[in-house]
Amino acid sequence: MERVKTFKTKYSPAELDELFAWFDSRMDRLPESLQVDEATYSANVRETVSAYIRTIKNCELTVSLNGYVSQLMLIRERLKQEGVE
Repeated sequence: MERVKTFKTKYSPAELDELFAWFDSRMDRLPESLQVDEATYSANVRETVSAYIRTIKNCELTVSLNGYVSQLMLIRERLKQEGVE
């Protein structure tokens, strides 16, 4: 599985809005499960994505919480590789 670098120490509001919109428009087409990377598996992709988005929207983003944004971006890349567009 190819490594995708998604982590940044700061994400712009525009980047977040675009990421949330991407998932919002495809939520009904997400697969049930997904092998995100070698060490990360989601048995319920919709719930995982929803939980990350809720956390990001309800908390002040810090470098630590940017890991959630990075994870969402990685999930999006894997979904694109799986044909979700």
